[in-house]
Amino acid sequence: MTSTKKSPPIPDTADLQPFSWLDKDLRSDPAAQFIAFVLDMSQGIHKCLSALHANTLLQEHGDPACPPLLNAFDTDVMFRWSLASTSTMAEKAQACVDYLNALQARQRKA
Repeated sequence: MTSTKKSPPIPDTADLQPFSWLDKDLRSDPAAQFIAFVLDMSQGIHKCLSALHANTLLQEHGDPACPPLLNAFDTDVMFRWSLASTSTMAEKAQACVDYLNALQARQRKA
């Protein structure tokens, strides 16, 4: 026996759009995309380093009523994420610099 129910129509756009710092008209601009990427990553790194710093202060304080929130595994994950994030930002920045330098060299030749 087959069902006679029809599937609901598929909307043209999603109800929840991906978050972006950028205005709709800037989302295809490579420079704006890079700036938004750096903003996201730097905020994440800042949050990780702030948590790691607070955890270190709690460890140094040594109050049994207020133990550190992060264990060694969590601390390692946050440090490695921060390191990987800075490496990724540096790689993207280097690619932008290389592109701009190549563009400038082409313009000089023209």
